[in-house]
Amino acid sequence: MPRPKKLLLIAPASLEVQKAKGKYAHHLGLAMVAGLATPFFDEIRIVEETFEPLDLNETADLVGITMMTCQATRGYELADHFRKRGIPTICGGSHASFMVAECTQHFDALVVNEAELVWPQIMADFQAGALKPVYRTDSFIDLKDLPMPRKDLFLKGHTTLNTQVLQTSRGCPLGCNFCTVTKMYGSTHRTRPVEHVVEEIKRFPSRIFFFVDDNIFFTKEYAYKLFEALIPLKIKWGSQGSLEMIARDEKLLKLAADSGCISLFVGIESIEQEILNLANKSFNKVKNYEAHIRKITRAGINLIGAFMFGFDQDTKETLNKVYDFAMHNRLALVNTGIMTPFPGTAFYDKALRDKRIFDFNWEHYTGANLVCHHPTMNQEEIEAIHLRFPKRFYSWRSILTRFWANRAQPLYYLIMNLSHWWRAHNRKPDAACEYAS
Repeated sequence: MPRPKKLLLIAPASLEVQKAKGKYAHHLGLAMVAGLATPFFDEIRIVEETFEPLDLNETADLVGITMMTCQATRGYELADHFRKRGIPTICGGSHASFMVAECTQHFDALVVNEAELVWPQIMADFQAGALKPVYRTDSFIDLKDLPMPRKDLFLKGHTTLNTQVLQTSRGCPLGCNFCTVTKMYGSTHRTRPVEHVVEEIKRFPSRIFFFVDDNIFFTKEYAYKLFEALIPLKIKWGSQGSLEMIARDEKLLKLAADSGCISLFVGIESIEQEILNLANKSFNKVKNYEAHIRKITRAGINLIGAFMFGFDQDTKETLNKVYDFAMHNRLALVNTGIMTPFPGTAFYDKALRDKRIFDFNWEHYTGANLVCHHPTMNQEEIEAIHLRFPKRFYSWRSILTRFWANRAQPLYYLIMNLSHWWRAHNRKPDAACEYAS
């Protein structure tokens, strides 16, 4: 088979997410696949439906689609369409990794978990016209061997504050029962050489970067080296981390701020210790929340608190207390989601065994809809509390009240809060929330 000419890589929009403009960050995984594929194709094109419409008549020799669960319905539509046109399709991402039997009905080939180690075999089989239904490996790549992502293929602009995405680590040993990260990327925290990260920042410059790491503070020694290397680059950046790990070392926290950190997304999840313990997140210590939040805020970093609504032990009272907690601690931003049994999580496996899931429409798996029975609250109650929360938290009075505590990053704080205010007050009751903030 002659060298294929064109690879088309697609990030489908969730049909429901299309109703709620919100999360604007590029899909780094597509750029990584493009980096792997560059030696094998004359042309590679990335289309993210969040940012631009896909021409269904576009030509390609191979179509690759990445999907989270809420994107699966649209992903299946696209795969079926291109297969009818005689174009082979391949799928990766979390949904493909955990719903293999379902996905093979729509795609010629699937990649389970990471793609890097199996990509040479995929290309050899594709060029021989003999793609296998499933590609998987029990090993994980050493991140020093990652290719440079082809972020030059992303549509210019459109992202929130023109943010560039990049990654310094993969894997998490914590294993929360509602999260797929440990199962998909392993329980070892793997880090990328700092010099590779610096090279990527210089190659794709921007004033603001978001590190998509699940816990950028996890390995202290690495975090020290990384933050020190970022200081000369004079960038602004945000990332994610565990509250306990972020606040455990004030010297490291100050170094993060000095290196340009302006925001941190933190999975607080619940303000009830019993709930956290049962969710396998006992490393979050409610008794330390207030002191840790104060440390981060005083370091000049805006804290984005993430909360889950609908743990089995939740009541109306526990959920309504989240607003009081967020206001008392002057959180810069809050991201809320309804507890959802995503395939690949321990929560999904248990809910499936207990026959609690009543809605298998993947379009509803956005974090804005209750899809499995709750022991004490009904669907309308939980969804109403979830819908009401951002309207209260992003009211004008609340934004002004929380401003002084977050004044270290005034422009970021105001832009993001006003954006959330607009979304909260213009969102339809059935519209999905953003994938993440």
